[in-house]
Amino acid sequence: MTTTRTVAEEVRNLLDYLLNAEIAAYINTVSVSGTRVSWHATDPGIPFLVSRGDPTLQDYRRWARSGAYSALLFDGALLQITYEIEDGEIAGHRLAYIPCPYRVDSELVRQDPIIDVIDLHIETEPTNMILHSAIRFDFDPGSAAPGHPAAHLTINSADCRIACAAPMRIGRFTDFIFRHFYPDLWKAHLPFFGSSATREAGPRTLTPDERNTPHLYWS
Repeated sequence: MTTTRTVAEEVRNLLDYLLNAEIAAYINTVSVSGTRVSWHATDPGIPFLVSRGDPTLQDYRRWARSGAYSALLFDGALLQITYEIEDGEIAGHRLAYIPCPYRVDSELVRQDPIIDVIDLHIETEPTNMILHSAIRFDFDPGSAAPGHPAAHLTINSADCRIACAAPMRIGRFTDFIFRHFYPDLWKAHLPFFGSSATREAGPRTLTPDERNTPHLYWS
């Protein structure tokens, strides 16, 4: 049976591994509140979302300043991991990878507050941003409707919802992220990423209509 305790332990194990392997420069404490597993923000008074549009530089700054992430990676990218658990099952999740908007020095990321590093780049090279898209895997069965799959991938636009086979456990999410965006790290840590990607998070959720359009499927 899936519980908040078991999911929180999976997330802690992942974050500890990333930190010990020096893939993450900083990790936040895993938070368990009621049915939700998420992170302890360093400044929870700062709003997480101020709009439902596409992520902006100011969104990244706000998340960096408030500590609204599970892990800060060596290159300034953020991982945001949130699960909802009900009746022994994963009832929802938001699994996001937010690339850093600038190409930053990994040593500075490890030594200085990330908000200071980003603001330095904004001041010295404001137009030299990297146009990488945030990636988000959502599971929201309560909002499922035509054009809004229960499990979906959002990339490049808030209106993009590519149907996915099923909800994701954290191991499959991180395997996807590192396999596609950090292939050298993924190969170097294949025993960890490969073994953690095999567990299923729940039953398949693809509808017949979703199967007839491009979608993400895994066995």
